[in-house]
Amino acid sequence: MARIPRLDSTFEPADAFVGIATNMPVIQLVHYINSLTRLNLVREKDLPVYSEKNDRLIEYKFYHYQDEDYRSVFCLLSNSISGLYLLPTHKEFSYFMIIQGAIPEEKIKQLSTEIKAITGVQMTAIIKQEPARIFEPILQDLEIHLTQLNKEKAELQKRIMPLAEDQ
Repeated sequence: MARIPRLDSTFEPADAFVGIATNMPVIQLVHYINSLTRLNLVREKDLPVYSEKNDRLIEYKFYHYQDEDYRSVFCLLSNSISGLYLLPTHKEFSYFMIIQGAIPEEKIKQLSTEIKAITGVQMTAIIKQEPARIFEPILQDLEIHLTQLNKEKAELQKRIMPLAEDQ
């Protein structure tokens, strides 16, 4: 019998996956996070995530900040859009802060505590990324999305500042 080739994806968990439970609108939450922490989250194109249940891409609100000091990327994602959950196993959270990079563990805990101190935030929790099959598709879509955003920003800079030989 012929062996069927199977490609296994490489899954690298995020350094931190923080759940945020609140009823406030995302723009208000982002404002408080930006004013109380050193972050400067900015709205980017929505993050498309494939839903097997609906067999289509669903776009979730997406905010992004890249910290050069810690060499880290901070992403804030909405957990639901039109009643469809990004992580149905974690319905109690309204938003997720995904942190990737070389950030110390104590800084992650401090950030979680600062977010919890915001008036209107009921709870924050650092979520264990197990089982991997639940988090893997989201983190893969996030990596593709960030790569695409960086590529678009690089192309935009090329258009604004042409090389001398192109003039």
